[in-house]
Order: sequence, then C-alpha cells, then structure tokens
Amino acid sequence: MMVDATVVSEFFGYVSLACWVFVLVPQIRLNYQRKSCEGVSLAFYTLWALGDLFNLAGAILDNLLLTAIVLPAYYILTDIVVLGQFYAYCPRCPIDEEHMERQPLIARTDKKSMPWPIKAVLAVVAVVFCIVVLGLYSEWIVQMGVRRAVAQLCGYSSAAVYLSAYVPQILQNYRLKSTEGLSALMFIVVTVANITYCLSILTAQPPTHEYLSKYASWLLGASGTILLELIILYQFYLYRGNSN
Repeated sequence: MMVDATVVSEFFGYVSLACWVFVLVPQIRLNYQRKSCEGVSLAFYTLWALGDLFNLAGAILDNLLLTAIVLPAYYILTDIVVLGQFYAYCPRCPIDEEHMERQPLIARTDKKSMPWPIKAVLAVVAVVFCIVVLGLYSEWIVQMGVRRAVAQLCGYSSAAVYLSAYVPQILQNYRLKSTEGLSALMFIVVTVANITYCLSILTAQPPTHEYLSKYASWLLGASGTILLELIILYQFYLYRGNSN
C-alpha cells in the first residue's frame, strides 16, 4: 500500500516541530541549575537568534510550509529566554578563587581583540560587497519579483548566519578543551530536528527544480549545520571528564 507523500511530510514536520519545542529546554534548565551561562558562547546564541529572524522573515514572504513559519517564530521565543539568562546570570557570577585565576587569561584575550579600525574596514568591505552583489543580481531580482527575491535573500542570509553561529562555540570548546556548561542532549535533539526538517521538505512534493530552488536556502541552513552539530557532539566525547 502506497503512503501519501503529504502524510509522510507532515509526520517528519511534526517530529521536527516536537524536537524544536524541546530543544533548548535542556540548556535552559542546565543554565538555571548552575545559575551561570559559563561555557556557552554568547556569540553562538546571538547569531542563532539573528538567523531565526532572517528565517522567519523569508518563510513568511515566500509562503512556505506552515512548519517552516511556526518553527522560527518559536525559535525566537526560546532565543530570548537563553539570552535573558546571559543577562541574568553573568552579573551574578561569584568572584571566587577559581574566578580570580581566570582573570589573566581573560585579560590576555581582551588584548588580542581586533582593533576598531580593522573592524571598520571590514564593515565597509561588507557593505560594498552587498552593493556589488545586488547590482550583479538586479536583473534576477526584477525577473523573480521583489517579494520573492527578498524572501530568498533572507533565506540565504539565514543559512549563512546559522552556519557561522556554530564556529564560536566550536572554537571556545577547543580553546578550553571542555564542553562544561553545554547540554549534550540539546545538540542531539537539534541534529534530529534538522534531519527531520529537511525530510519534511523533501517528501512534501516531487523534487522538481522549481520546488527545490524555492526551499534551497532553508535546506542549506538545516542540512549544513548537521555536520557542525556532529563536531560539537564529538567534542563532548573528546573532552569528556574535562572541566573549565
């Protein structure tokens, strides 16, 4: 007996939705228990929240599947909770002997921060690059329509931000040789969520060129991060038993 493709797509979509509803709960609970966000990269969650905003905007503008709209809207709510924990717990970190021992390391890190003139140059280069890209693809934007073009740009911007968001957390784990403060369960669930999210899109309709091009950026953002999530899970195994 043949199974309706819509039923299969909805099944994967609801599994993905269930995972995303639960995904940040382990990390939020761990932060609450420790009364600290130490070990968690602020850049990771900040970029993740930015990616969610692009994701939601693009999904609405391009009239994607309901799950593709509901998920980023829920992500943003959970992002706010985690970022709120950074605000709530960081000022309350106890200044104990262990904290004092870390001060020289923090000071050295601050000294190696990128000078503001370099940051300004990079910002200008980024703006010029965006202008050049818009100029090169102006004909494509006119042919596709402004609404659809903006939706696709939001989608690809979301994918780029998602992919870059994991880098600070991976580098921080590598630098500290520890994953203390991170929830392994969260990264397991997010991996399953991304896999089922991709499957929900790929099984919804026959994979025609038009259909795949519409969802290409969202598939890139979800499937591309799976490898990065597996890297972090490997770091949990590699640095098991270590502490900051």
